[in-house]
Amino acid sequence: MYLDMYKLDGRVALVTGGGQGIGLAIVEALAEAGARVVIADYDEAVAQQGLATLRAKGLDAEMVSMDVTDSARVEQVAAEMIARHGKVDILVNNAGIARSQTPAETVTDEHWLNVIDVNLNGTFWCCRAFGKHMLERGDGAI
Repeated sequence: MYLDMYKLDGRVALVTGGGQGIGLAIVEALAEAGARVVIADYDEAVAQQGLATLRAKGLDAEMVSMDVTDSARVEQVAAEMIARHGKVDILVNNAGIARSQTPAETVTDEHWLNVIDVNLNGTFWCCRAFGKHMLERGDGAI
């Protein structure tokens, strides 16, 4: 009965970077709570493997290839999800990269800009694309 508070039946969720690690754990938790979950990952093979892992546990999800640094692709995926499901209720901005093993003084401009592009710009592109829809509906969670 306590977990009934967290039921997500009828909700549609997208998890960026959802093919492995923390993202896949989030996808699994949302699916267990009853949400229809879409794994969004730039690496299609990773997303497919994540999907197979879920299905082996008796859970289901969808997957889409999406690079969060490509704002046009993010907008396209948002439009496709809304067309297919009628709505998107939940956006989890999980995609992210780090150069934690690299000392700051040796990080190149290219690497730093890539981190900013994924972690900052990618999060913004997703919030803008999916948030627009949520604002129009008057419902949703990011």
